[in-house]
Amino acid sequence: MGTVNRSESQGPSDLTILDAEDADSRPTVLLTGASGNLGRKLRAAWADRYELICLDQAPGDDPEVIPADLAVAEGNWMDLFDEADVVVHLAANPDEFASWEALERPNLDGLFNVFNAALRAGIGRIVFASSNHVMGGYEDHGDGPITVDLPPRPDGPYGGAKLAGERLGMSLAKTFGMTFVALRLGWIQPGENLPPTLPHGWARAMWLSNADLARLFTHAIDAELEDGEYVVVNGMSRNPGMRWSLAEAERIGFVPQDES
Repeated sequence: MGTVNRSESQGPSDLTILDAEDADSRPTVLLTGASGNLGRKLRAAWADRYELICLDQAPGDDPEVIPADLAVAEGNWMDLFDEADVVVHLAANPDEFASWEALERPNLDGLFNVFNAALRAGIGRIVFASSNHVMGGYEDHGDGPITVDLPPRPDGPYGGAKLAGERLGMSLAKTFGMTFVALRLGWIQPGENLPPTLPHGWARAMWLSNADLARLFTHAIDAELEDGEYVVVNGMSRNPGMRWSLAEAERIGFVPQDES
């Protein structure tokens, strides 16, 4: 993939491909959940960086997005993986309070089908939108740093389903040699996503700005990783006093620029 400018002094616009040869051979990224909050923000940031194949179950009036029910392991949507270099899997029921029944199809069946389609197509890298809810039980447990090496403490079915995605990704990486990057995303509000509208201290401590969101996923796609590497990264901005450790972010070159 192209050489990336990783200057720490600029916004997401500094994440640009540097030479014409790279511009003519932009990686193709298949993006699920492309009509959602995160999907729309990433598409805007990547308009000139990657070739995008965009999927969503309910794209509505979004003409650039292909309708696809990922919970059904059949149909033309699976063939689109043959055209991609990287899969970024966002699609899910985003309700942190959802029941297992509500999560079964979008967060489990859809996840397994996407990962299987990526494996079948020989995709070299999956970037998975995991969640802070994998470790949400630490909010009221201890006061030390929340590192990616601590035992998982999902705070409900939503976090448990995200943990299942991480563990399946680890198995694919070790067994089939693809690289897998799981991003345990912090608090990302719809729209402008500004600190004054964050609801409480826990949200402010794990806020991820729109610009840092774009930086995080871009580095997850572009980072030079060995075949078979499995990486988990806490995805937060540089928020004062937060417990979330960003040490593992160095493995993909992500340095957040914003703070709450």
